Amino acid sequence: MNQNTKRILVVASDYGLIRAVKEALTHLSITLQIGYSHIDGLYALENGDFDAVVVDALMVNHRDGQSTLVRLSQLNHAIPMIGLANDPAIMGDKGGASNISVVVPSETMIRQTVTLALGLDAPSPVVDSAPKPNTKTLAESAPPAPLPSSSSDMPDVTANSAEKLQTLFALSRSLTEVLDLSEVLNRVVEAARRLTNAEEGMILLPGDEGGQLYLRAKVGIDVEVARNFRVKTEDTLAGQVFGSGLPVLIGAQGPQKVKTEYLVNALLYVPINYEGQCIGVLGVNNKSTEAVFDPRHQDLLMNLAAFAAIAIENARIHEETVEHTRELQTLVEASQVLNSSLSLDKTLPNICEQLIRVVNVNYAAVHEWDKATNQLRTTARCFRTVWNSGHGPVIDLSKRLVVQYALEKSTFPVITRRDSSTPEGEVEFLNRTGVDTIQIVPIVGGDQVLGIIQFSFVRPPINSTASDSLQRIQLMTLEVLAMLSSQSNLSKPQGMFRVLENANQLIGADWCEVALLTPDRQSLVTQVALGIGIWASESQPYIDLFRSPDLAESIKAQSVIVRSSDASKMTNGIKQFLEMTHCRSAVGVPLILRGQPQGIVVFADSRRGRVLNERDIDVGRAVAAQASTALSNSYLLHDLERSFRELKDTQERLVQTARLSAMGELAAAVAHQINNPLTTIMVDSEMMLLDESPDSQNYKSLQAIHRAGKRASGVARRLLAISRPNDPESPPERIDVVETIQGVLSLVKAHIERDHIQIIAQLPDEPLPPVWAVQGQLDDIWLNLLLNAHDALMGCENAQLGISASYTPDADHMQVLVWDNGPGIPKKIIENVFKPFFTTKPVGEGTGLGLHICRQTAERAGGSITVESTAGKGARFLVLLPVKRGGNDE
Repeated sequence: MNQNTKRILVVASDYGLIRAVKEALTHLSITLQIGYSHIDGLYALENGDFDAVVVDALMVNHRDGQSTLVRLSQLNHAIPMIGLANDPAIMGDKGGASNISVVVPSETMIRQTVTLALGLDAPSPVVDSAPKPNTKTLAESAPPAPLPSSSSDMPDVTANSAEKLQTLFALSRSLTEVLDLSEVLNRVVEAARRLTNAEEGMILLPGDEGGQLYLRAKVGIDVEVARNFRVKTEDTLAGQVFGSGLPVLIGAQGPQKVKTEYLVNALLYVPINYEGQCIGVLGVNNKSTEAVFDPRHQDLLMNLAAFAAIAIENARIHEETVEHTRELQTLVEASQVLNSSLSLDKTLPNICEQLIRVVNVNYAAVHEWDKATNQLRTTARCFRTVWNSGHGPVIDLSKRLVVQYALEKSTFPVITRRDSSTPEGEVEFLNRTGVDTIQIVPIVGGDQVLGIIQFSFVRPPINSTASDSLQRIQLMTLEVLAMLSSQSNLSKPQGMFRVLENANQLIGADWCEVALLTPDRQSLVTQVALGIGIWASESQPYIDLFRSPDLAESIKAQSVIVRSSDASKMTNGIKQFLEMTHCRSAVGVPLILRGQPQGIVVFADSRRGRVLNERDIDVGRAVAAQASTALSNSYLLHDLERSFRELKDTQERLVQTARLSAMGELAAAVAHQINNPLTTIMVDSEMMLLDESPDSQNYKSLQAIHRAGKRASGVARRLLAISRPNDPESPPERIDVVETIQGVLSLVKAHIERDHIQIIAQLPDEPLPPVWAVQGQLDDIWLNLLLNAHDALMGCENAQLGISASYTPDADHMQVLVWDNGPGIPKKIIENVFKPFFTTKPVGEGTGLGLHICRQTAERAGGSITVESTAGKGARFLVLLPVKRGGNDE
């Protein structure tokens, strides 16, 4: 294509106008693309680049009456918009747009306006790239005739039959060029009235359920009457035509009932047949006049209906094609978004948001199946929901005492979280919804409390909300309440959502809900919910599938779960699962990875009359398939990062362990070197004591030197015993447990008591049966337990540490208890304390191996070690050791 060639979009359903534009621009260097309807024009302009747009100024969107010319100008105000109308003043202020010009549709005016708008002065051949619609040809052999574009262009049918036939063929040809269903129906019904000189014309088409015919196009019928105009297919004349496929002609027989309380003097209904099946009814009525219809009118209307049938099917095929193309484009965009990140925190919300966008619903959630526990865990949930008055989730104030308290103390917000002081009903609600913290802000209008806005935090909020932010949130909520009072805002809630999104961001919440008090002020009904929650493994809300076997079977079978209007057809577990969405229509599609069920993706809609159909389910399946792949990639990356962190931590701990090993070797060397001079001190002091009189001053000094030497020698000996590496081949020996405890106490007692910690040792004086263990290994247990208790008691008042030993003959085992009155071990980590490398100490102060070694040592001796702890009341470690394992009885 020539680089200087200009592209023009022509939007018109009147083929006469399109031909006039083509002829006017024939010798210019211009490429034309044709849009035959309001929808075609919008789609082409959104997805193509054009230098100018030429539009039939009379074209409107029949759904809302908006001018096509004005709408296109709003879509792209940077290029010239040229409207064609016999009366240029018809556009008035042109919708406030500055790039619109309206001219008479003559060749001269079109050519001059276009060349001026594009700055063209050199003619060149026209390149016509207008798409040829895939439609069936109507009346190809019909004689040429003017093409009507609106009711004002229709020939006067009071002329002879030839003129009427000419009108019929002209209409058929114009219908070939129209691909907008509303435009087709309006042209057909207007032509039907003109061909028969009728007062009223209508087209009735079946609804989705097929039990009634609905008015889809009308002329001459009052707007109020038309608003609820529908007829049954069983016992009405129109239903008779639709069922039989044969026309009905009634005239001069008195008033005839079209529908309940709607009578006419004469009527003519003909079927709109397509490929042997009736797809609708075309009818005309005379309600006020006495004029009747005759067989000639019936023949004209039957011919018109034949043309209309093909045009209707062409328009439907076109709409389906456009819709299918948009779906494919939307799915491609959704796939790009889902695979744009490998982070779980981004992939999970992306899945929910794309489901809401692609399927056009207002709720979505991802539930993953934990096969180990047989639980269906919620990993993400997204709300963009507005409920009609009285249909939202109900908050029973008798079960939510914190909410009740917030309503009573309406001057300030209330925060509740999971702790011992939270009422039972509130804790149950927090656990069920997977929320850590809730902030309740009362909504006050004047002097009256109207309801609440409830902010939910999956994780504890980092900062508290400033008072000025709370005031702004209350103002935002009042704005939302004003929007809720308007029905138009319920159908188009984007304004409300923007306000609540700002409120969530301002307070840092995951989602919020607006709930209003009922007239009896005993409960609240939720009106709006907006936001998204993402759950880590520790606080996920879940469903126990052992209690819902029907739901478990559906997951295993990878079947689609649909909430139907007849709830009796659903099993109880599935019914409760879908009712959790609080929506009128809900669907669960399987989340499948490598052919295996991984969970369920749920999408739902709360809007009245919205029914999720097969196409919605197919689109949801496509998104779920993309979601499975994206989640798999995210989990692989997540596992890889976790493995890398664990490897790094293990390397650091191994380095620390190597350091400790080196320190142990050093301690052994030092102890050995100290032991030699200590031996000399002890031997010499003992020899000198033999030469001194017990009453002399030197004797007492020598005794003190000898005792200190023995004590120092004992410390050196125990250091050597503790630092000696364990030999797996070393045989077990008879060990006196009390003696090992006393030896370790003598080593650490001064160190512990120096930090103002009282040691309470309850060791029996009488000898206890020995246990069988490797020499030196039991010392490791007592040393680790005592030092851990010492670390836990640091800084505590009245700190006490105890150790006791006893023998239980019935069980034939030794029992050693080490306890402290410190802060205790948190419940969430108590199961991990014996795992290798688990520690709560800062980096560099602990290896996480001490208690793990204690367990291994106790089990190697045939015993066990357990722990009990209560928050604020310390911890108790119980070691059980058998007394008759590995050797003969005493």
